[in-house]
Amino acid sequence: MRLLGVCFLFSFLLQNNMTVFAQTEEEISKELKFINHLLGRQNNDEALFLLENLQSDNPLQQDTINYLTGWTLYNQKALESSAWYLSLVSRESPWFEKSNFFAAYNLTYLGKREKSLERLSLFDDNFSREILEMKNFQLAGISLLDRRLDDFQRYSAGFTGSYSFMAEEEKKLVNYFERINSAPNRSPFLAGLMSAAVPGLGRIYAGKTAEGIAGFLYVGAMFAATYDFYNRLGSNSPFFILSAGLSGIFYIGNIWGSAVTVQRVKNEFNYEMDQRILLDIHIPLRKLFP
Repeated sequence: MRLLGVCFLFSFLLQNNMTVFAQTEEEISKELKFINHLLGRQNNDEALFLLENLQSDNPLQQDTINYLTGWTLYNQKALESSAWYLSLVSRESPWFEKSNFFAAYNLTYLGKREKSLERLSLFDDNFSREILEMKNFQLAGISLLDRRLDDFQRYSAGFTGSYSFMAEEEKKLVNYFERINSAPNRSPFLAGLMSAAVPGLGRIYAGKTAEGIAGFLYVGAMFAATYDFYNRLGSNSPFFILSAGLSGIFYIGNIWGSAVTVQRVKNEFNYEMDQRILLDIHIPLRKLFP
């Protein structure tokens, strides 16, 4: 299907006496109209093929080319390339605000948050209140992703709830802050120590009650079997020796596993929070710039 689409493009260009590298503003305008037609039909690959081979000496036209290229790449989940093209859109372009915000978001999602902050810093006091509140909201979200809680409190103090497209998400960010701030800081060492005293207790301490109970039952069953072999067959029995060795391995594994569980629970919590934050700083952008 993709090959047929490319063939169709070449046929269209030849029929209209055009080349892939348009030379005049009029030719570029015609190609941009056709590209918009392709994008409207969700023919992103064909549109991208044309866009990547299109250049204009007119700055505003080139801004449009960069915006359409970046937006098409964004829709294809190629976020790094998308951010690069969107970052090329100049301040004079009517696409600047949307391009710059989405470039910043793409960089945030990719973990390149310093570069994201650079993009957001371009929104100065000359922009509208709506844009400045969106900037503040994005900065708050990035602070929360980086766990800079003091910075988040400073930005969230500027939440007004005045704009319906992000009022609900402002509340959600505050809720995430409260959850992160109140999350228990459990110790892997203490979890291991607790499971050394009572198998499985460290996992319960880590927040994995079912795993803790299962650990207690496994280790308890192994020790019970070992004790039974000892009573019935004596300490020289190979069954007792094997059972005792396995019981020791299970016991040590229970201690180590409890310590690891604390870190696993932390990682799971942080991953969940990050995914929620990324989603909720993205939603207002799609509402403001459909």
